[in-house]
Amino acid sequence: MDINKNDLTTMKLLHYFITERNYNPVVVHGIQNEIWLENMDEDFRIVRIVMNYIHNDEQLDFDYFKVKKMANQIRRKTFTIKMKVLSFYLDLNEDINLVDTKNHVGIKVKNDNSIKRNKKLKEIFPDLSQKFVFNEKGMELYEKINVDILKKNMDDTKKINDLFSIKKPIVTYVLIGIMVFLFILMYLIGNGSQDTTTLYVFGGLVKNKEFYRVFSSIFLHIGFMHILMNAWSLKIIGEQNENFYGHVKMLIIFLYSGVIGNLLSLLLMNNNTISAGASGSIFGLMGSLLYFSLNQRSYMSEALKRNIIPVIVINLIFTFSIPSINMYAHIGGLIGGMLISSALGIKYKTSKIEKINGTICSLILLFSLIYLIYIR
Repeated sequence: MDINKNDLTTMKLLHYFITERNYNPVVVHGIQNEIWLENMDEDFRIVRIVMNYIHNDEQLDFDYFKVKKMANQIRRKTFTIKMKVLSFYLDLNEDINLVDTKNHVGIKVKNDNSIKRNKKLKEIFPDLSQKFVFNEKGMELYEKINVDILKKNMDDTKKINDLFSIKKPIVTYVLIGIMVFLFILMYLIGNGSQDTTTLYVFGGLVKNKEFYRVFSSIFLHIGFMHILMNAWSLKIIGEQNENFYGHVKMLIIFLYSGVIGNLLSLLLMNNNTISAGASGSIFGLMGSLLYFSLNQRSYMSEALKRNIIPVIVINLIFTFSIPSINMYAHIGGLIGGMLISSALGIKYKTSKIEKINGTICSLILLFSLIYLIYIR
């Protein structure tokens, strides 16, 4: 069976961008004879392969208009600031000259050599010309490309299924159990959760040099409604975090966020009142969900738009509106949660350099606050 030259070029481009650059096919409604690929971690987040014959400038102008419109839709859907598009035109009239715009670069494809020798492509994807060479020919090449793409898609599917598979929220329930146990204990051997002396003895947060209080106060709560709301919030948000990050990472996010929130409140609060609660840690878990969703926005865009961002915004509004709420603990926890999440990373997603940068930033923030509060 003879294989069309353009079809083979299309398959080679798909092989490179899917297996080498981790692009994924994206469904764009109303588009025919085009293949759209996306990778939110690349500078060119959209790569499109155009098989339509474009025979004059008017058709090309309409194509550019269509690309801009579709790219803006994807940008809004995926909460992306910039959406640069790289278009490969496989059937373009010889008389047409492509003009690049700020967010759209076009490549005229005559044959495989035109791709290998293209200066723009060498700058954007330096390894493309090397990866475009195959030992196989004809149907053998066609089958190899199909098998490689299928294998890559199957591997990606396994990773996504593993990442989003439901896991038992063991750490979440243990944390809630500790909080409830200490709450009951304050009534059994103390004067209750609203008694200042009892809170102090159990490790409530106050402005002194006892560092352990930034940990212990996370698990203490003032009054029944306080622990009820935080336990319920932790159950919902903690379960999701444990699902996405795993048991150990979720625990680290919870503790680090709570500590950062408490340290920031010690640094910025003017009064010397005693405070307690897991709110800073819960805001940290919200921040980690936000970090996860932004990094997996191809799958989480609807959850970002409908659930995660609205919940964070509503909680921040409450934080700034109600005087009795420790807003510094909430803000510190939110920032801490996002920072430590970048240090811990997302399975199959976060690169080693991103983890290193996140770790450095997390340690700088932690030790800067410790220095300003306890050493200076």
